[in-house]
Amino acid sequence: MSLAATRSATPFDGWVRRAKSALVELDFLNGLPLVFSGIALSFVLFLVGFVLYMTFVAGLPIEPDYTLDNWKRVARSRMLTQVIPNTLIVGFGTALVATIFALPLAWLLNRTTLPCRNAFITMMAVVVIVPGFIKAMGWIMLVNDRIGLLNRAIEGALGMEKVAWTVVNNPYGIAWVMGLMLTPTMFFLLSGPMRALDPALEEAAAVSGGNHWVTTWWVSLPLIWPGILSGMIYIFMTAVSIFEVPALLGAASGKVPVLATELFYAVRPPGEEVATIAYGAAGVYGVLIAMPSCLALYFYVRLLAKVRHYEVVTGKGYRPRDIDLGKFTWIGMVFVVVYLLLAAGLPFLVLLWASLLPYLQIPTFSALKNISLYNYDGLLAALGGARVVWNTLVLAVSVSLLVTFLSFMVSWVVVRTRFRLRKAMDIVAMLPHAFPGLAFAFALFMVALVLSIWLPEISMRGTLAIIVLANVINRLSYGTRVTNAALFQIQSDLEECGKVCGARNLTIMRWIVAPLIKPSLVFAGVWTGLLTFQEVTMALFLAESHNRVLSVSIWHLWSSGNIGVACAGAVVMVTIMAFLMSMTLKLTSGKIKESRQLG
Repeated sequence: MSLAATRSATPFDGWVRRAKSALVELDFLNGLPLVFSGIALSFVLFLVGFVLYMTFVAGLPIEPDYTLDNWKRVARSRMLTQVIPNTLIVGFGTALVATIFALPLAWLLNRTTLPCRNAFITMMAVVVIVPGFIKAMGWIMLVNDRIGLLNRAIEGALGMEKVAWTVVNNPYGIAWVMGLMLTPTMFFLLSGPMRALDPALEEAAAVSGGNHWVTTWWVSLPLIWPGILSGMIYIFMTAVSIFEVPALLGAASGKVPVLATELFYAVRPPGEEVATIAYGAAGVYGVLIAMPSCLALYFYVRLLAKVRHYEVVTGKGYRPRDIDLGKFTWIGMVFVVVYLLLAAGLPFLVLLWASLLPYLQIPTFSALKNISLYNYDGLLAALGGARVVWNTLVLAVSVSLLVTFLSFMVSWVVVRTRFRLRKAMDIVAMLPHAFPGLAFAFALFMVALVLSIWLPEISMRGTLAIIVLANVINRLSYGTRVTNAALFQIQSDLEECGKVCGARNLTIMRWIVAPLIKPSLVFAGVWTGLLTFQEVTMALFLAESHNRVLSVSIWHLWSSGNIGVACAGAVVMVTIMAFLMSMTLKLTSGKIKESRQLG
């Protein structure tokens, strides 16, 4: 045997061959997307595991003292008699209110000849981007047994001594406000199934002697039942994880505690009393919030298994047609307008009115004399100066770009490769949807706390980066849904042509596939930026003196009693959001039209 042959048989050469084989396999699996998506999804799994780990920790996570006391606290009378019942009332009540409004709205704006449908649909999108805590602020001043402008107006008009209506310290009031807030989400979830109904089925029912209402109840509604149920599940999952609305409407005072507020105040107690911080209990609250969401997802998956029973669109003469409302057109118009007023119009108007007055007054001609821009004078300084504005801008842009990029990477592996774990990766990408954003913020808070002890030179506490990271994780499930759908529409023949011409995978992704799904990427990025701009829960949980954003500043102004200045800040924020929304509609008009046609 020659010396060369002997050298080729060394173990080192075997390692080289295996390494080359691994590199070839990695290239086959599109290595760049796999690396980035693997890092992102591994971090998601780590945070979920960290929340679970914290439920067995007595104090800080670095202390080797494990206990079940955190779980035993669930059996406390307050948890069983107040927190969990309030959470369920808010969750189910929100889903019910949203469905009661969204179902007729989806029918009116997608199946009828109602005038101004496109304008109304655009307004529904605008309602989505108005921050929930700002709507809650408006409802507090609108319906309140002490200061409610609507209460005072009814008392004056009807000569009543006192109208005791209130949305404060009332779980049903919380469900009402959150139901109105989440109705547009339910509306857009129902619009697709509603537009896909085949009118031939309704015509067949009419020929059989059924009137319009009987046909709607026994034919149309059963056919869109999967859409209704999935929408209610989504709304329930969202409602039980929202912190800001329950906190403003009574949970902060402890009168209407829910799981989300218990989690927040376990780590961020009022007055920042460090001795009362219960990290382990916060982990339990996070798991308890996720449990009903995971259970709801289970039933949703079971529902999807039977989805073929509800198929109505076929290739045999399907012709979508709009229903002429005739003399009932004005009733439909009134219903849509009333909802828009309740959801955003009245809360915004009362905030605008309060921002122009030195103190809250009922709108009268005499009150007009007190109108001024006093609350707007020095507003920037009251909000925290240019630093807060810069933080907000950096946060929205950074999250938008990172979510779009990582979603594209994850979707590429899931949709365009044959990687064995791609389905598991897609499930992990959906975990932020089942796990509340507040739980991820808690996990990041604890990780940053540990880093500040072990590696103080790279501590993330009080930085904008930790808020960016929390928002990126929270929005990843939404981003991957958009990019998954976009990549499914691109045939693999285009990539094969690029490979035949000698293009590498990165070149194909950048110059062939990405331009083809550009509308979806822009839509996902801009919409993510808008949602991040108005988000307050995670930013408030992770806020310190140097990383405050606009929503957090407005929250602190309201909490400290500066009502007029807080209202002025809210008006400015909604105005900015409306401007950004109008720009979004111009940039993504093609995508929105396409989405409506596909729906």
